[in-house]
Amino acid sequence: MGACLVWLVLGVAGAPVQLDLDCAAPERVRALIEYARLSEIEQVEDIHREALSRALANCPAGQGRLACRAKQQRQADIDWELKVAEIKTRYQKMHQEFEEKCRAFTA
Repeated sequence: MGACLVWLVLGVAGAPVQLDLDCAAPERVRALIEYARLSEIEQVEDIHREALSRALANCPAGQGRLACRAKQQRQADIDWELKVAEIKTRYQKMHQEFEEKCRAFTA
């Protein structure tokens, strides 16, 4: 019927999720892809926040504390931006592949 199944592995959650990418319901599929993308970003944000909290807690007391905290915050910000960009790229690719398969199916 023009349905294609894609396995989406949320490494963060450790649970594979199967998305039913049915060309007969493209708006529903687009919304599903967007929902999955936002869900993964939220999961990564929670993990990022916890990791940053642990890193900041490991900064020594005293004179070097502020410099350590600034360094940890900068690194965490870089890591966050890279991870979000990776997620967005992956879901953009999924969306593009879905659109291409549906165009090929209807042609």
